[in-house]
Amino acid sequence: MWDNRLPRGPAAALAALHLTQPRPDALARLTESQWREALDFCNRSQITLALRRRAREFLPEWVREITGRNLAHNVQRLRKIEDQYRAISARLDAAGIPFLALKGLTQCPLFGSQPRDRPQYDIDLFTPRETVVAARDALLGLGLQSMEGMEGFPTDHLPALIRKTGWQWRGDVFDPEMPLAVELHFQFWSGGVERFEAPGTAEFWPRRIVGPVLHLPALAAPDALGYACLHLLKHVLRGSARPFHAYEVACFLDSHAGDTAFWAEWHALHSPGLRRLEAVAFRLAWEWFGGALGPAEEEIVQLPAAVRRWFDRFALSPACVPFDSNKDELWLHLSLLESRRDAFAVARRRLFPARLPPAVDAVYIPEAAMSRRRRMRKRLRWAAYFASRLAHHVMAVPSVVRSGARWWWSS
Repeated sequence: MWDNRLPRGPAAALAALHLTQPRPDALARLTESQWREALDFCNRSQITLALRRRAREFLPEWVREITGRNLAHNVQRLRKIEDQYRAISARLDAAGIPFLALKGLTQCPLFGSQPRDRPQYDIDLFTPRETVVAARDALLGLGLQSMEGMEGFPTDHLPALIRKTGWQWRGDVFDPEMPLAVELHFQFWSGGVERFEAPGTAEFWPRRIVGPVLHLPALAAPDALGYACLHLLKHVLRGSARPFHAYEVACFLDSHAGDTAFWAEWHALHSPGLRRLEAVAFRLAWEWFGGALGPAEEEIVQLPAAVRRWFDRFALSPACVPFDSNKDELWLHLSLLESRRDAFAVARRRLFPARLPPAVDAVYIPEAAMSRRRRMRKRLRWAAYFASRLAHHVMAVPSVVRSGARWWWSS
């Protein structure tokens, strides 16, 4: 099952990563232009190196060369990521601030990823709300500073901390010199933004463990899966899901399908309300990448009827967003809400965004190094980005009307 809104190249890349019925042979039939579109999609979706590992023999020689360079650059980035984790850990430990590492490199053993194959562009840490400001202040001593223009955005973390090295975008998502942002989270779910809660996430923190990667504090296995699912769900509901988010969840489910001890612990620790939200992510990951489900299937079949109807009609829509301006995820969001007031608030926010986008250029250039010409270029790029986002929202209107009609008719 796939969606004809996906161009042939990206569709072939995703099909090659399917866990149950992989179809890598479709890659061999792509033209050069289709391959370039596929590579651009894979880079933006963070699945380039996973595709290289899973289907290397089906890649043309020139694609193997490109992805080989990507891999080499990512290995260089991996060393820098590890060094930055160590420096951050030492800094926070010295300040007596407890924390744990979320996502990224630290979760590779659980999710079946090879660290060298997993792109990582920021370091996500969690510390309780009462210590998050102190943690930020401690990290400022490492030469980091808060990104401007992000203070008013509704999220579950402080504005990202960045180091202004003068780096500029050069078209390479694996650039070893690309600085890492640090995000300090103070909650695992933004219930006020999404207009519904994820019950039980407050218990993730006291259950933290010392993880196998760099001996950093990390989430316990059931909670790591829970957070990965919530992270995927958040991005789906905000129209920014990346296939890699779903791929990691699918790989986890597939590799743990027969682990009865894990699922017994997961079921005991997570409330029915939290398991329901996780099951939404389970279903999405399975729709896109297949794989064994094990006991997760029991949770999927208990999803509310409205959610099941959404998957029957729109399961693949989030993957098509880069090629088809749609907001089909709105109907999934509304099906998870309990009041009309919340539904109205979410629909208004998603259909008529009120906040201007943050800076998209020269983010890592120090203020003292900004020339008049560079400032003008920064403004022009922001304007171009703003215009593209405005166009996306405008072009999504007919799609929203059509999908809304289908949704309400099916209800």
